[in-house]
Amino acid sequence: MEKKNKEKKKIINEYNILGVNIQLVLTLLVVIFALLSYIVNRKFFSFFYLFIALDLFAMAYNNERIYRRENVTKAYIFAGVILLIYSILRFIGVV
Repeated sequence: MEKKNKEKKKIINEYNILGVNIQLVLTLLVVIFALLSYIVNRKFFSFFYLFIALDLFAMAYNNERIYRRENVTKAYIFAGVILLIYSILRFIGVV
């Protein structure tokens, strides 16, 4: 039982702190572009979806390295890929 608890222990180092800081910046960008989309112009939604996708990838990295939840990591990666494809299609003008 102790061996299992040691494996699940959170490891904090400079790369994990960097990952959390990147996630924080991307989350702030999501909020900024959400506000810009509603106030200024709807074309900012493409950037909104792009930053949500990048934020989901950062969350997946943090889940894998810090929290060690594999199933949640897969869900974040899947959702990030879907939103990344959608945002690229919006940039191209297909959607």
